[in-house]
Amino acid sequence: MPIYEFSCKKCRTPFERFVLSSRSFSDVKCPKCGSRDVQKMMSSFSCGSGFSSFGLSGGGGLGSPSGGCGSSGGFS
Repeated sequence: MPIYEFSCKKCRTPFERFVLSSRSFSDVKCPKCGSRDVQKMMSSFSCGSGFSSFGLSGGGGLGSPSGGCGSSGGFS
């Protein structure tokens, strides 16, 4: 079940929801004001975060400050 980010057009509250399919977007309502006038936001994803806590660092590898999926290099 993917998590989507939304923003309420009425009160501008950002929030996240689990949504089964894109057809279910019409069922999403703002948790603050209850409005169904919401906009799906573009969001980024992350993978590989947390490797730096294992001491893997340097060389643009998994422990690099930028982290993420697209890093190149290897372990130091």
